[in-house]
Amino acid sequence: MNYWIKSRYNPQLGTFFTKMGQMTKKDAKECEKSLYGSNVMLSFKTVEEYEEKIKELTKAGNRIQ
Repeated sequence: MNYWIKSRYNPQLGTFFTKMGQMTKKDAKECEKSLYGSNVMLSFKTVEEYEEKIKELTKAGNRIQ
């Protein structure tokens, strides 16, 4: 299983990211569904890559949940 971060775009709130942790590709695909705005799931093979991306997003000033 891969590690996932959800990139969420909401027209009123802007873009933010959610740490989703480890999940199957099928479950991640389900998380891309949205009634309002859009979601894109970012996949990482290792926990190190996942944590590095979270640090990178945080340093760039992005909102992380």
